[in-house]
Amino acid sequence: MHPLRLKFLWLILICVFALSGQQPARVPLVRTWTIREVGNFKKIPTATLREKMSQRGVLFAVNEPFSQAKVDGTVLLLKQVYKDAGVTVSVRPSTIALGPNAVKVEYAVLRQQP
Repeated sequence: MHPLRLKFLWLILICVFALSGQQPARVPLVRTWTIREVGNFKKIPTATLREKMSQRGVLFAVNEPFSQAKVDGTVLLLKQVYKDAGVTVSVRPSTIALGPNAVKVEYAVLRQQP
């Protein structure tokens, strides 16, 4: 066998062994989510929020893979729903690790001062 081919074969084998030892990154599963309203302002019922989230496709199901797009969509939705109710709010999402492959998503809704 040609020496250059032998070196190339060894290089391929080393790469295969190196890549096979790596674990693929796992997307954590959402175990729970909450909306925490902080302050003294008109609250929107949870059932209404859940329905609107479901209609927009941003409602997390239990054990569903985490999606930053859903979090961002929920933030926009919460701001709009409260704006429609006459309250200007800021929404701060946070992801809390519950284990190696599980998270809790929490949305803190805070009233902005006029």
